[in-house]
Amino acid sequence: NLLAPNLSTIADEFGMDDDERDIKLGGLIALGFFFVGAPVSYIVGWLADSINRSPLFAATVFFGELGCFMVVFVRTYWQLYLCRVVTGISVGGAIPVIYSVLGDLYPAEKRAAIAAIVTTGTGLGMGIGQAMAGSVDSWRFPFLIVSLPGMLCSVLLLFVKDPKRGAKEAAVLGMKRRGNRDRVPPTLSESDKRMVMPAAHGNNLVSYKTRENYGAECKLFAASGSSIKKDSVAVETEQITQNSDDKTGSRKSRLVSCKSILELTTIPSVVLVILQAAPGALPFGFCATFLNDYLQEQRGMPKQEATIIMLTFGAGNAIGVILGGVVGHYTYKRDARGPPLIMGVSLILGCLPFYLLINNMDKDASTGVVAGVAVLSGILVVVPVPLERSILANVCLPQLRGRANALVGIVDDLGKGLGPALVSLLIASSDRQTAFNISLIGWIIGGVLSLAIVMFVANDEESVQQQLREKIRHDNECP
Repeated sequence: NLLAPNLSTIADEFGMDDDERDIKLGGLIALGFFFVGAPVSYIVGWLADSINRSPLFAATVFFGELGCFMVVFVRTYWQLYLCRVVTGISVGGAIPVIYSVLGDLYPAEKRAAIAAIVTTGTGLGMGIGQAMAGSVDSWRFPFLIVSLPGMLCSVLLLFVKDPKRGAKEAAVLGMKRRGNRDRVPPTLSESDKRMVMPAAHGNNLVSYKTRENYGAECKLFAASGSSIKKDSVAVETEQITQNSDDKTGSRKSRLVSCKSILELTTIPSVVLVILQAAPGALPFGFCATFLNDYLQEQRGMPKQEATIIMLTFGAGNAIGVILGGVVGHYTYKRDARGPPLIMGVSLILGCLPFYLLINNMDKDASTGVVAGVAVLSGILVVVPVPLERSILANVCLPQLRGRANALVGIVDDLGKGLGPALVSLLIASSDRQTAFNISLIGWIIGGVLSLAIVMFVANDEESVQQQLREKIRHDNECP
């Protein structure tokens, strides 16, 4: 995003003409983001469902910010390309971890509001980054300012505690409220030689091993609210894992991983959230890559004015994310179908002011009017962002959320990566204005798919809670 205000300046430094500028700086770099960001997103999402998420998130952020830092020293286009592709590690890997953690920190009715707060930071970062890059003479300097604090924060993440998985699910909280800690534990026969021995303490879990079957673990589920006492035991809902050097266990783990992905594709709401992400990301890719330079080159605005318009668009994004979180929070409390309805309507309506911005706003228009149109468009098109992530958390089991967010991230990267590349090809065959108008169709398609979620989301959420209740009940009965 820091490149966007200076595409023409960078093209001049590297000796590119207009077509090379749009294809190499606008299209290929974004495409490189996808090729790295997409696989990293899935790998990190899979790991987020399996290991401690604090060091995972720290490593993801650090390597991405390292690529951002190295941009300061590039002297050729391909050096720049490589550094921006490495930054795709952070772009692709951070999102699955963030929303996996949020799902375990907050209950379903608060997730839309919390996702809005987190996403607001992204919108503000985009706006501040564009303002910074558009207000300094050196196009490299903003990368230095952004990367150093990012690497420092990644180190601090190592000291953050990973929350308990599934602790905020309605089924678990409901059992806690019913006095789950007072239930009678199963009794072990003294004639049975399976004496219980304490094993290593994991993250928020206490595990026990039997003398007869030392490899099998029976982990305690602290999230249910039970105290760890001699007369009170709660069995965790997660699957028992084998030692890493056990080949049979490793094969089983891989099969379970594949099965979990197939399981996600059987949830209609998840499939629709994934499908709407790709076309909806096409115009977003255009905004992040081309819009600032388009306002300068095709609409005749000075660099500072174009940057101000982008800043107001970013401010609209921040407002829209907060609005989406607040409205989603209150509508969800009334009806689970409210958030996807808001998603679809808002995304489709957002095309109207954005169309005006592309086709009717130029250097002769009042800056206040242009800024107003940009803010309105920015608000409408990002209202769905926190809502789609909260829906995803609500319709997926806790141990599947990282992979579900990773799949959405992959498709989102596909849109953001291939979007600018496709737009750059359209520009080469026609012109920028026509290409940008075509990209707006993506928001309309995304809006229609979002509206379709209304038909399935309530049943999908109830299915998750029912599975959790049945699993907890089954594990509580298991000796």
